[in-house]
Amino acid sequence: MFVLDELEGKKVSLDFPEGDLYTVLSLLAEAARRDGFYVFLDKRIKGKIKITMDEPWNTILIEILAGVNFISVFVDNIIAISVREEEI
Repeated sequence: MFVLDELEGKKVSLDFPEGDLYTVLSLLAEAARRDGFYVFLDKRIKGKIKITMDEPWNTILIEILAGVNFISVFVDNIIAISVREEEI
């Protein structure tokens, strides 16, 4: 996700002591849309996340994806995030 490293996305404040991972990613997808990016999430994404960050959405997304075993594909301004088949 090298393009996301170079982007200065809109800042987002998240504070979830035990947040639903799909919900948190959905909030980031909304922030990404304001910057012209479209994030598509696999409906099978599940789990909990503890997160407190006040950073650009892309920085938060990179941090989250570094800690999970998802597949992410980035083409132009489209980001698709899916679970790996063995995770289902």
